[in-house]
Amino acid sequence: MLTQVANTDHSTMVARISAVFSETMHVDVPSAETDLFDTGILDSQRFVELLLQIEQNFHTQINIENCELENFRCIDKIASFVAQHQSA
Repeated sequence: MLTQVANTDHSTMVARISAVFSETMHVDVPSAETDLFDTGILDSQRFVELLLQIEQNFHTQINIENCELENFRCIDKIASFVAQHQSA
């Protein structure tokens, strides 16, 4: 039961982050597993924009000095990262 709740929460977070990409950043991401850097969807400027959007939309602070790019490689990983920072 707990796993089902966690999966639902993760699915909700993935949907919310996908909405940030499509509605705010005006970028279509094919899937939650698409590599955002390899496909060119995220470059340095868009990455900074994404961090700002995450902080605003999810009411969390991201310390760039402790930020690992691997956590932002795809929407699925971003969802896990944001969930960890909201509960921290």
